[in-house]
Amino acid sequence: MDTLKIVSTDPHTQGPFVVINKSDFNPDVHELFGDDQALGAHIERAPTVAELLGVREQLAERGRELNEREQSLIAEMDRVAEQAQANATEAQRLRDEAASLQSAKDAAVAQPQVAPATATAEKPAKVAKA
Repeated sequence: MDTLKIVSTDPHTQGPFVVINKSDFNPDVHELFGDDQALGAHIERAPTVAELLGVREQLAERGRELNEREQSLIAEMDRVAEQAQANATEAQRLRDEAASLQSAKDAAVAQPQVAPATATAEKPAKVAKA
């Protein structure tokens, strides 16, 4: 459908022009705006209220989806941060254990080697019964 821009009757609330159907143009009532001075100039059709409401609902739905995705990402970031903390704690525990084992090994190496006591002493001979 062809439309025209006409000079607004209330520029404060409507803006400088209003878009109307070309078939509704009445030169006795309407004044063409800007480039539409040549009657019959074509401009893009203005969206209907239903179209605008549909787009608004699509944008609202997309906003809800993005919000859900954001919440999911925040939860995932929290989970990763908790896992990183658990990993750091476990790494410290392993370092401490390795240091303890190394200290024990170093202490064992520093002590002189002592032969273990064995039961190699001969048993006294049995006294004969008289």
